[in-house]
Amino acid sequence: MKRVACLVLAGLLCLAGLVGTSGAASARAATLTVSPGNGAFTAGQQLTFAGRLGRAGRRTVVLQSNMGRPGDVWLDVRGARARTTASGRFVLRTPAPSMLGMIYRVSSGRLRTPTWTSQVTHQDVVLRTEGTDPATGETHAPVGAPLTIVADTRTMPLLAGRAATLQQRVGVGWTPVATGAVAADGTASFVVTPSSVGTVVYRVRLENWRSGGDRVGWFPSYPLHVHVLATRAGDGPRSRVAAPTRFEPAPAEASTTTSTTTSAARARAPFQTTASRTYRWGTTRFDFDWETGESLTDRPTLGSAPRGRWLDASDGTGRVALRNGAMQLSSNIEGPGRLGSRGSMWATLQGNPQSHGRWETRVMPMVFGGGATHYRVVGELVPTDPAQARCGARTITVFDIDAGTTGVRIGANGSDGSSWTRTVPGVTVDHAFHAYGVEVTKRRITWFVDGKPVGKVTDAGAVSGLPMTMRVTMQAAGAESMRTTRTLVDWVRGFPGRTGMATRGGVRLTRGTHSTC
Repeated sequence: MKRVACLVLAGLLCLAGLVGTSGAASARAATLTVSPGNGAFTAGQQLTFAGRLGRAGRRTVVLQSNMGRPGDVWLDVRGARARTTASGRFVLRTPAPSMLGMIYRVSSGRLRTPTWTSQVTHQDVVLRTEGTDPATGETHAPVGAPLTIVADTRTMPLLAGRAATLQQRVGVGWTPVATGAVAADGTASFVVTPSSVGTVVYRVRLENWRSGGDRVGWFPSYPLHVHVLATRAGDGPRSRVAAPTRFEPAPAEASTTTSTTTSAARARAPFQTTASRTYRWGTTRFDFDWETGESLTDRPTLGSAPRGRWLDASDGTGRVALRNGAMQLSSNIEGPGRLGSRGSMWATLQGNPQSHGRWETRVMPMVFGGGATHYRVVGELVPTDPAQARCGARTITVFDIDAGTTGVRIGANGSDGSSWTRTVPGVTVDHAFHAYGVEVTKRRITWFVDGKPVGKVTDAGAVSGLPMTMRVTMQAAGAESMRTTRTLVDWVRGFPGRTGMATRGGVRLTRGTHSTC
C-alpha cells in the first residue's frame, strides 16, 4: 500500500509539475500586435490590438494605457473592452492617441500581455507655390495672374480623398475660398487669382476625416503670406510698386525637432498639484484634454456639461492647432525657408460660460531663437459679450507671463477703471509646465499656481457677475520680430462653484487703475 501510495503521490507531483510548466509556458506565450504599426497612423485613426493572454478560457479583457512618467499608473482606455475566445484570443479597437510615447497593454486580472509603445505621426500640411523664395519663405505674385497653391501632407500617413479647404484671412478669422481633396500623391492643389495689390494671407485646412473607424480632426497649415505686386508696361512680370513687408528667417533652433523636444519635456514633467485636487472641486463641467485626434471645434469628451468649442484667430505668422495631446499656439512654420515670428494668435472657448465658478489649465511656453522680444502668454477670463470687455474691462487675468523670464502676473479689471494686480515671483515658465487656476465667487476671486493660493481680491467691484469664458493668447509686441515660441496648453477644465473645500489664503492684490479708453 505504501508503494502504491508513493506511486500515486509521485504521479500527482509529476502532474502538478506539468501543469505549472504549462502555465508558465502559456504566460510566456502572451502576445500583442497592433495595426497599423508605428509610422503608419496619425491621431484619431483606428488602431486594432490583437493577441492572446497566454491562458485559455473566455474572460473580459480591457486595454490599458500609461504615459510612462514617474508616478503614472495604468488606466483603462474608455470603451476598449472585449471578451476573449475559448483559446484566450482577443481583438480590441480604439482611436490612436495624440501623444507620443503612450504605452499600452491588454489586461484581465493578473493576466497581461507584453506592452506596446505608440509613436504617432503628427498631422501636418505645408503650403508651397512657384513664387516662394526658399531662402526667406516669402511669396510674390503678380496681380491678375493665376497662382497655384499646393498643400503637401506627405509627412503624415496618406489619407487620400480627405477634403481640404483653402481659406483666406479676413480680419483675424478665416473665410473659405476653394475646396479640394488630398490626391494619391498626398497633395491638394488650388488656383487663385489675386485681384488687387497688397498682402493676402491664405491657409489650407485639412477637414475632419471619418472613414473605416477613423476619427481624425481637422488641422490647419501655417499662414501663407502672398505679396501681390503690380505690373507696368515694359517691366518684368514681378516689378514692385511698393515693397512688401519682409519677415526675417527664423533661427535653426526652431527646427522640426520641436515635436521630439516637446514630447521629452512632457515625459519629464513632474505632476503638479492642482487646485481642483487640493480643494476637491469634484466633477468637471467640461474637460478639454485632446487625447485622441480631436479638432479645435470638437466638444470636450468629459464633464457634467460637455459643451463648447475653441475659436482660433491670428494676425501674423502663427497658428493654433492640436498636436501631441495639447492645444499649441505656435509662432511660425518649422523647417527650412520658414518665416520669422510676427503677430499674435489666440484661442477663445465658445459655448460654455459661467458667471461664477472655477477654471484651471496646465500651460508650458517653449522659447527658441529669433528676435529679441519675448511673447507674452496670457490666460484670461473674458465676458462672452465683447462689448463688455472693451479695453480690458471686467477681465480676470488667470496668468500673464513673459515666455522667457520668471514670474507670473495675475489680476482683475473692474468696469469703472479699477484694477487689482500682483506678480507672483520665482515661477520659472520656459520649458516648464504649471497649473494655473482661478475661483470666482460673488464676493471673492482667488488665484492658484500649482494648487497653492497665490492671490485674492475681496472687493465686489472685481466680480462682474457676467458670463465669462477662457481665452489663451500669445501676444506679440506690435510689429516687432518675436522670439520663436510654442505654447502648449495641456488641458483646460471648468468646475462648478459650490463643491469641495472652502478656499483660504493668498496674498491680497494691490489696487490701482487701468485704461478705460
